[in-house]
Order: sequence, then structure tokens, then C-alpha cells
Amino acid sequence: AGLALRTASAESLVDSAATLNAAALGLNGEAGEIADHVKKVMFHGHPLDDTTRDKIAKEIGDILWYCAMGARGIGIGLGEIARMNVEKLKKRYPEGFSAERSLNRPDG
Repeated sequence: AGLALRTASAESLVDSAATLNAAALGLNGEAGEIADHVKKVMFHGHPLDDTTRDKIAKEIGDILWYCAMGARGIGIGLGEIARMNVEKLKKRYPEGFSAERSLNRPDG
């Protein structure tokens, strides 16, 4: 995260709120860019070739950068966030994913 954040704008690092705002807006923008590439493959006849994969990979890289920003904004490291996510999913799907458990989640 530290190396990635060297490229953050000074405005996005003013305080935790600014950092979190930059992360939230950036994540949405980058997710939209991935969706646009997928849309072009699915509905506009573009091939899912090495060029498209490379473009999508670069957008995923941008998403990871904004994840680092978001983690900084809430003061929790990416490693800890990953661990928390694994624990959440283990509780939700103790035997692995199932459509039944997904459809009938107590937490909605």
C-alpha cells in the first residue's frame, strides 16, 4: 500500500475523510471501466483477446490502488481486511458456497 500511495494527490491525503472519498469515487469509476470492456465483449462483438485482457487487468490494478486508498482512509491494513473477509465468508458459507445459503442469508 505504501508504494501505491506515493502517487496519491495531496488533496486525497488531507485527512481520512478525503482519502476515503477518493477511494470510493475511484473504485466506482474503475469498476465502470471494467464493466464497459465486458459490455463491449458481450454485446458489441469485441473479442476477449490478449489486448482486452490486458486492458481489464490494468483496470483491476487501478482498483487495487483505490483499495489501498480506502484501507488507509479507515486505518486498517489490506492484509487485515483480507483476513476479515475470509472470516466473514467462512461464517456465511461454512461448507463452501451454495445457492441455497446465498438465497436465504440471515443478513440479507
